Amino acid sequence: MDRDGSGAKETVALSTKVEEEFIAPLTAIRGSLEILRDFDDLSREERTRFLDTALRGCVRLEKAVAGLAESVYDAGGETGHTRSASELSQEDYREYASRVHILDDLDVIEIDFSNFVFKSSKTVNDFHDVIDGLIATTGRHWYFVVNYKDCRIWPEAWVAFAHRGKKINVTHSLGTVRYVEREADETKVTDEPLSASYDPNLFDSRDAAFARIAELKQTGR
Repeated sequence: MDRDGSGAKETVALSTKVEEEFIAPLTAIRGSLEILRDFDDLSREERTRFLDTALRGCVRLEKAVAGLAESVYDAGGETGHTRSASELSQEDYREYASRVHILDDLDVIEIDFSNFVFKSSKTVNDFHDVIDGLIATTGRHWYFVVNYKDCRIWPEAWVAFAHRGKKINVTHSLGTVRYVEREADETKVTDEPLSASYDPNLFDSRDAAFARIAELKQTGR
């Protein structure tokens, strides 16, 4: 043990950080979902309140994972990335490349993650290798619009996904906006826009996402 007790203090600090950033939101999510599962007689207001709690917990977890990935990125750490885009099968390369749309006149690269499942860090790295390669051919920076409609990211892929997204933002991005396109008859969890409740750069439609990009251009952010 360190004589000055610094080792014990660091352990306590790390434990507190894990509790605040990971365990607390996970507990809130699980508790809310268990109540929604076990009680069928909840009012609409009660159901909305527990759904809001679960969604806020998800946002906290996403930010915590992104922070973890950022620390790995800043430290020059690796995420198990061992393959290059050239080693992908032609079928996989074509699929990933078809989801990257370069809109020169708008200074935007639109990335389509809709209906895609990131099952592992390898899947994340393969897809992002293609994205990186296509961006590199342009030799410039871009605004990014990302479609997350029905995108699934498995737990074992989260750190790599956050890490590679951070790398793209640091290296190539002038600003990034995400959206989840809703069907015409799809109801919202709350009466407020999702972007207002949880994430200022997550919108309910492609049009809203591009409107946000226009705002970013005007403010120079």
